[in-house]
Amino acid sequence: MVNGTNRELKSVGYELFILLLSLLSVVNTIFFVLGTLVTKERGPAQDVVLIMDAIITPIFVFDFFYRLLTASSKRRYFFRGSGWADLLATIPLFRIFRLFRVVRVLRLMGARGLERFGVDIVEARASATFLLTIFMVLLVLEVAGASIYYVEGSDPAANIRSAGDALWWGIVTITTVGYGDRYPVTEGGRVIGVFLLIAGIALFSVLTGFIANIFLAPRRHPRLAGSPDDPREIVAAVRALLTEQDERSERIRTHLDELQRGFSPPESLEETTEPAT
Repeated sequence: MVNGTNRELKSVGYELFILLLSLLSVVNTIFFVLGTLVTKERGPAQDVVLIMDAIITPIFVFDFFYRLLTASSKRRYFFRGSGWADLLATIPLFRIFRLFRVVRVLRLMGARGLERFGVDIVEARASATFLLTIFMVLLVLEVAGASIYYVEGSDPAANIRSAGDALWWGIVTITTVGYGDRYPVTEGGRVIGVFLLIAGIALFSVLTGFIANIFLAPRRHPRLAGSPDDPREIVAAVRALLTEQDERSERIRTHLDELQRGFSPPESLEETTEPAT
């Protein structure tokens, strides 16, 4: 069971990212449907939610094909591993089917164990932080876009007049670019803008640190303690360590040979110092 769980679950950062994105999409769907039934028409926030669901659709399409292509049994994944639900959930109005993926991932994580899950989080904290930051950017962008459209849309002097304008303003503001073609004119809109600017600086600082870490951090060795249960992965990790050790030993021998040649006197000097017979 544990080996099957390890094969089906992807990296912990990726699974958390898809889990949170699935929950957000389900909430968006419920909000959109209930809002339409209650008000009999789409409001500003619903327009923004609809566009955001279209933006995250390619992520769910990628997730379906990624799981399908990496599954040990494609038939088993599709019929018994909630693959059919993943496929249906790629359609924006059918996002409620993402609940099947949420339940399955939570069950598999529970079967793997909380202790092992904590170890995976620590070991993959860089990639997990990156993906969670991407999720936070999407979440903040959606909330800010819906809020600014709701606040600014009713003001006659406002230049944010559509869901596209609201999201464009959100993207420009959260990245701290500030083109100035769209901006809030109400007090409430400016308050939202301040919070979005602060969130943008914080989130993109994390992304910048992650990118810098990729280029500057030293290469990490595969850990043997707490390694996966598959013995083949343990053997591969040991072989990688031995290969790297052999390469380092060879470099050390090369340096020692160069030092040894530097200590030895030149052949011409040896010939001149030989005693005459």
